Amino acid sequence: MDNATSISITQNHIYVVEQGKHRLLKLDHSGKLLDTIGGRGSGNYQFSKPVDVDATNGLKIFVTDYNNRRVQVFDRRGQFLSSLTARNSFGSTDRYQPTEIAVNNFGEVYLVDEDQERVFHFDLDYNLLDEFRIPSEIDKIDDLLVSSTQLIAFEHETNTLHKLLLNGSYNGFIPAEDVQSVAVSAEGLWMIFDNRMEFENGDQKSVEFGISIDAKDVAVQRSAIFILADNALYKIIFSP
Repeated sequence: MDNATSISITQNHIYVVEQGKHRLLKLDHSGKLLDTIGGRGSGNYQFSKPVDVDATNGLKIFVTDYNNRRVQVFDRRGQFLSSLTARNSFGSTDRYQPTEIAVNNFGEVYLVDEDQERVFHFDLDYNLLDEFRIPSEIDKIDDLLVSSTQLIAFEHETNTLHKLLLNGSYNGFIPAEDVQSVAVSAEGLWMIFDNRMEFENGDQKSVEFGISIDAKDVAVQRSAIFILADNALYKIIFSP
């Protein structure tokens, strides 16, 4: 893989943003490549610096297309469905500067707009439900996670996990010294370090990797943890 930046897992598939080649990879859970979407460009099925992918509900795949200032949406077969862009009050089309995206179990979308320093919340039909300014306690959102009760914004520069209510209200933080990547599941919070991972669900457990991994992103599916480096994908079987 060439500068992989983001991973998302469904029941049957793995989706990886390969930013170096401006495309999305679709793999099975053994790591076998099944399909690719993209190549550099501005048309449908094309990307220019894709950043993040989320396919949480398994029915739609959302990819933030940074330089094209949009989010492209595909179905699980890889067929193009829509581009998510902004419309101002006069009906003309504006453009987001999308970086991170998170989709909850209901298919609702939370999108970080770097230009406006805002988070937009859409329903499953892409109707805008809410928007809020990123709280002043956060300089930059490097990863956005959503659970049933809160948003978690990971800020690499300050090694901090910021907790937000779903309406954007700031709700505290968790120190994350030396954490490279994070994931949230129904079981709890997963934090990936250089050579280990820690799992928190009231109790804290730690698992050593035995190797050094420069993690760019992580995803959890049942008892499997998938850790993405910029040029490799690791699968670890682990039961909390």
